[in-house]
Amino acid sequence: MMDEKRLFIRLVKKHVTAVEREVPGVRANKDIEHLHRMRVALRRLKSTLSDFKDLLPSREYGSAADDLRKLLRSLGQARDIDTKIVFLQSLTASPVAARHLTGIREIIDELREDRGEVQPKIVRNLGKAQQRRIFRSILSLRPSLEDTGITVDEWAKGRILTRLEKMLSLEPYVRKPACIKELHEMRIAAKGFRYTLENLELFFGKRLVPFARAAMRVQRALGEMHNYDVWLGLIKILEDSSGRDACFRKAVFFLSEECHARREKAYRSFVSEWSLLKKRKAWARLGFFALDRK
Repeated sequence: MMDEKRLFIRLVKKHVTAVEREVPGVRANKDIEHLHRMRVALRRLKSTLSDFKDLLPSREYGSAADDLRKLLRSLGQARDIDTKIVFLQSLTASPVAARHLTGIREIIDELREDRGEVQPKIVRNLGKAQQRRIFRSILSLRPSLEDTGITVDEWAKGRILTRLEKMLSLEPYVRKPACIKELHEMRIAAKGFRYTLENLELFFGKRLVPFARAAMRVQRALGEMHNYDVWLGLIKILEDSSGRDACFRKAVFFLSEECHARREKAYRSFVSEWSLLKKRKAWARLGFFALDRK
């Protein structure tokens, strides 16, 4: 059976390789998917570190987690702008937006300017990360269960339960669409839960696949809602902009109506998805598996 050290090394190597593969594309900034894939790989790496936190030296863990957090922050800012541009570009091809193309294109141009200002920071941060060899440092870490008195199986199932309980602690907000902050926290919890399950497929095999897919569906449904919540936050700022022409103001009003409608649709889809998973007792079945200490 795989021990905690071999599991950690295999996971970290996988995620670090995925990050480093995207470096040239992120630097070139010709295709936004390079940055997206790097960000996902970094989040998976950070999630892996979090799962092994109690088995790693606290100082080394803290330093590595802080390095990843800084890099993710700059990538997140860029990804946020990229997705906004893609969304607006998709709207320009829609007949419903035909009367607002001038204003929408003006917003796209401003977002592109913002994206251009973020790119040098990303390149600098990548350079610092490579110079400091933070990924090599993470690869050199070695977790240990030696002083815990538990087996790898018990530790891994404990991590599953911890992630599951965190997500379920936010269930009271499922039918409260106005609780934006809490539903956002639930999305983050579902994402961490999914990453842990996918990581531990190396240890438990395909038994975790249906549960990881269920967590992914929750994450994506909540992610769709979150996208429009972010948009509506930006729209409030745009609505307060003074001195803008009529085309711009009408485009902002159109975006507000469109995002409110899409957010409502995304929320209904999320509730439907969550209800279905509960009906199928997905989380209960996973809980029984994780509580089995045979």
